[in-house]
Amino acid sequence: MNVKSYLLIGITLILVGILTLIGNVGLFKSVSDLALVIMVLITIRDLITFLRKKPKINISLFSKIINLTLSFVALIFNDYSIAIVPIIFSIYSICNGIACLINFIIARLQKTTEIRTFIHGFVYLSIGIAILFKPLQNLKLFLYIMSWYAIFLGISFILDYLEINNFKRFIKFKISLPSILEAIIPITVLNGINKKLDKNNSKIDDHKKDEKSDLEVIVHVSDKGFGKFGHVDICYKGKIISFGNYDPEHRILHEIFGSGVLFITENKNRYIKFCIDDAKKTLFVFGIKLSDKERIKVEREISKLESDLVPWEFKKKRKNKDYASRLYRATKAKFYKFSKTKYKIFFLFGNNCVSLANRIVNKSLKDRFKLYGVLTPGTYYYYLEREYLKKNSVVVSKKIYHHTNIDKLILENYNNN
Repeated sequence: MNVKSYLLIGITLILVGILTLIGNVGLFKSVSDLALVIMVLITIRDLITFLRKKPKINISLFSKIINLTLSFVALIFNDYSIAIVPIIFSIYSICNGIACLINFIIARLQKTTEIRTFIHGFVYLSIGIAILFKPLQNLKLFLYIMSWYAIFLGISFILDYLEINNFKRFIKFKISLPSILEAIIPITVLNGINKKLDKNNSKIDDHKKDEKSDLEVIVHVSDKGFGKFGHVDICYKGKIISFGNYDPEHRILHEIFGSGVLFITENKNRYIKFCIDDAKKTLFVFGIKLSDKERIKVEREISKLESDLVPWEFKKKRKNKDYASRLYRATKAKFYKFSKTKYKIFFLFGNNCVSLANRIVNKSLKDRFKLYGVLTPGTYYYYLEREYLKKNSVVVSKKIYHHTNIDKLILENYNNN
């Protein structure tokens, strides 16, 4: 994102929030009516353009007629149509609440307490259920919540802009994007890189050669399956630490739940090459500079994790060639499961790869690296990219490993070591 975009987005969000707060239901209805009219006009245009081509009667024609019919129905019953937006918000809120409560239950099963997670879940569910069952009656509440959220998010963007431009942050205040938007950041960035390569046919090489980092956060992204939402590893002193749902025999609900598996490999270059060759991923590697005290904290957190590990002797010669087997053959990685912490259970929407990485990074850099709420790989990418733009940030380097530059950067890693 362009640096000036932070300022423009921030100002726009604040203005939208204030206007919504002042106009409230009346303004929302007017904007909704205008949007419905535009939608009808667009569907009419699409149908006329399609009919001019004199097509045969087929599914495309029927779909355009259905779209036009639905648009007219929505416009005629506009008082009910405006309920769609708060209903979508309520479903999103309920899903967030359920995810938080599942994470709370997982933590309680392992006899750990996460009261903040429970409170977040309760609030999300309460608001979501209230709006879902009475969307029109609670439209004012919905707009009130969204107005203040837009204003605070806008302020957060402006503070980021000031900090990137070397103004001292006078308020320690941060509001995150909705997790549903943060989740799609990795694939959005990947698409941008691919378009850049298609246009310029140039190699990606975006990193500071003169900066040395102590800890690296690796954000993976691919254009297939759950890979679109990303994955996060950490690398400390050349050792890759990764957590995920790697046991194919204990996966539930399309990999949403599973038995938590951690792997460690000290073959960093082989691992990076494997990720790009095997899964066709692009890796964003952000380097973090640590103080002496922070290095000690990182090592302490890693030691705490390792003290809870038990070796996982999986079948290394599986005929189905699952990810763990391929990774072992490429890097000789060591696989482990957890004996008592919450990481015994993997949960895609909470107790995931980002949660474990954040345990090490956030606890070790408490004063300089603060992230809360539902964390996704997109959350980490967005935060790290923003910190990288700041001149005096803890994030001092960035590398993009892509199939166009992998050999060059791995050779550079060997030379630096």
